[in-house]
Amino acid sequence: MSRTPIARRLALLALAVGISAPLVGTAEAASGRVPQSLVGCWQRHVGALPVGTAAGVWLMRISSGGELAAFTPGTTSCSAQPDFTGTVSVTGGHLTIGPLPVCAKKAVYTWKAGATGLTLHVASGESCAARRLLFTGAWKKKT
Repeated sequence: MSRTPIARRLALLALAVGISAPLVGTAEAASGRVPQSLVGCWQRHVGALPVGTAAGVWLMRISSGGELAAFTPGTTSCSAQPDFTGTVSVTGGHLTIGPLPVCAKKAVYTWKAGATGLTLHVASGESCAARRLLFTGAWKKKT
């Protein structure tokens, strides 16, 4: 058996790394994983929504698998029955929300999360007033 020159081994290694890196990224995207800093139960006071929901403190639960559950004002726990559910996905500093029951299209938000707070701002594609009013702003981690 003849030995492969070092240059060829390096080229094969580079090719292997180049092929496996996208596969890892694809697997992560397919799993729907979101950063741990987004996972949990969040709360925020929201004004009245155009879908007939009165002003009050909403709860939002985000899971590591990309599930979003929203709870209307008056709900005290993120383990209660949600008002509606949807999905979220993360690509870098962008969080895609939707579709949701009252918002058929997805929308992209920028996000910044800390130990006790999460801030969302519309980045693009937001044509649904109810979603924009509900999610845009500062959320506090519910303990």
